[in-house]
Amino acid sequence: MAQDRRVIMKTSVLPTATTAYAAVPGSLEEYNITKATYNKNTISSTIGRLGGASKMTDISSTQWGDGWSSLTSGSWSEVATNWNSLTYLYWDGFVGITSTQLQLSSDSSDVQFCYIKNTGSTAVIISLDGNSTYPLKLSGGASTMFRGYSTNLKINEVYVKTASGTSTVDYIIAQ
Repeated sequence: MAQDRRVIMKTSVLPTATTAYAAVPGSLEEYNITKATYNKNTISSTIGRLGGASKMTDISSTQWGDGWSSLTSGSWSEVATNWNSLTYLYWDGFVGITSTQLQLSSDSSDVQFCYIKNTGSTAVIISLDGNSTYPLKLSGGASTMFRGYSTNLKINEVYVKTASGTSTVDYIIAQ
């Protein structure tokens, strides 16, 4: 039976090469418009076709709780009840991160889809096994997304922290 909700993930790979451009002499009556030598990244034509893929991931229409997204600081039912009196607090979407590990959820369901964006300027590191191994690093402004696999990755195994300092993240973690 088909699921009620789907996440579409798409990646693109653009092979680039650095191309050197020579200086261009030139002048007008009142101005010198000479352009100095410079390098520019361009799409490489020698590599061939570009890479990338698009995948669809089915997620459950009923998630494990209100915390599956950092969209709101309150619960979804609280947002619905107080719709007319909402303040910016409900829509900030940022979760504060320090050098102390933060478990995104204690739910033990299988991860079907996870998206994490570092909205701060300090690098954030991510663990997918709930212990001291942090193989993923997100620089300020960077994001990552991945699909779950089999029953080997649980929602409660996703942790984030900084090496030092503080940052903020947005996330979606769905079953």
